[in-house]
Amino acid sequence: MVATSLPPSFTLADIRELYHLRWGIETAFRDWKYTLGLVNLHGKSDAFAEQEIYASLTAFNFASRVCNEVVVRQPKNGVYAYKVNFKMAVMLCKEFLRTPRTDGEQLLEKIARHTVPIRPNRQDERNLKVKGFAGFVYRVAA
Repeated sequence: MVATSLPPSFTLADIRELYHLRWGIETAFRDWKYTLGLVNLHGKSDAFAEQEIYASLTAFNFASRVCNEVVVRQPKNGVYAYKVNFKMAVMLCKEFLRTPRTDGEQLLEKIARHTVPIRPNRQDERNLKVKGFAGFVYRVAA
C-alpha cells in the first residue's frame, strides 16, 4: 500500500523509481543519525540543538571525505570485497580532530585497518528494540 500526494498520472513504476532514487539519501541519513549519536539531542534550547546538528553534520562530512581517500586492500583469494567500517572511521576522525599535532597519513592507515565485508543481497532479520525516554536526570544537581 502506498499513500502519496502525487497526481494520479504517476504510475506504480514511477513511484518505485522515485523511491529507488531516494534510497541513497535515506541510508546516508541513517548513518548520520546513528553513527554520530543524533538519536537524542542533548540541548534544551533550539539554538543548542541546531548547533549540535550542524556540528555532527560537519563531522559526518569530514569522515565521509576522509573515508573516500582511504585505500582498502582487497584480499586476493577472498570471498568478499571489503570497505571501510564507517562507524570506526567516525570515531577515529573525532579522535584526530581532538588531538593536536597529529598526522593525516596515520589517520588513513588506522582507518584502513578497520574494514568490513560487502555482502550483497544479505537478508538479516531486523532486531527491533523498544527505545525508552532519554531523560535529563544527569543535569539535576543534588
